[in-house]
Amino acid sequence: MQIFTFIGLGNMGFQMVQHLIRRKNTHVNIFDINKKIYKKFTQKNITKLNSIEDLPKETTVFFTMLPDGKSLEKVVLGKNGVAKIAKKGTHLIDFSSIDYSITKKINTHLLKRGVGLLDAPVSGGVSGAKNKSLTIMVGGDKKIFNKSKKILSLFGKNIFFVGKSGSGQIIKTCNNMMLGINMIGICESYLLSKRYGIDKKLFFKICSTSSSSSWAMLNHLPIKGLTKNSAANNGFKPGYAAKLITKDLNIAQSLAKNANMDNILGKNAKSIYDKFCNDGFENLDYAGIIKYLENN
Repeated sequence: MQIFTFIGLGNMGFQMVQHLIRRKNTHVNIFDINKKIYKKFTQKNITKLNSIEDLPKETTVFFTMLPDGKSLEKVVLGKNGVAKIAKKGTHLIDFSSIDYSITKKINTHLLKRGVGLLDAPVSGGVSGAKNKSLTIMVGGDKKIFNKSKKILSLFGKNIFFVGKSGSGQIIKTCNNMMLGINMIGICESYLLSKRYGIDKKLFFKICSTSSSSSWAMLNHLPIKGLTKNSAANNGFKPGYAAKLITKDLNIAQSLAKNANMDNILGKNAKSIYDKFCNDGFENLDYAGIIKYLENN
């Protein structure tokens, strides 16, 4: 029997860990600071950990899906964290989207203990996590990647090895920067058409079947009542919270600065989402940016 530990049971982590739990001959330890989520787990092959200090040394592979780099550092490098518990020859697969410099820092610490790390951020949203159709972009040791392919395939269909440690985070940051820019473009285009009296259904039918169509438009449309999975249908309850894309846009600007690039669209998208979050909307879905753009 393989023993896994999954840390971080938010919107994405909750869906992803289900695939591990359903796996035969598997025991899964789960941990989240929000213990209310534990009520949703009734399976017999799980252990609900009360504290990060309860991490079992018998774990074969650790998984993390956390909201930011600080949380990951605490879980891995903190007192009785993964770095101190994990046995030599085991490894950590981190699905979080964080600054690649933190990934490299953690990788350095784990290597000293003979523990491997794959940074494996994902794209595809909650629906992709639920349907096992995520895109997974992986950085780290290629031998560990090859060894982990079967496990990674439990979560996604498109699995890519990008390169050395931190590479997965870099491409994920670039991806999310494009996503943020795209969402703002969708919102501004719709609001402009609305100002000129274009019917919203017609706007969507035309744009979703034309050159401007995109994943964000088809999956996270910021217009109420046109698609089943739109956050606009439920008051922009978050699938991907505005504070998270703001974090990613800020990371993108840090990458651009290090590369001596003037990232114009990314910089403007960051500024818009910063203002949106500072106005108290950080916990709305990122598609809720339409509310800010409409009023400003």
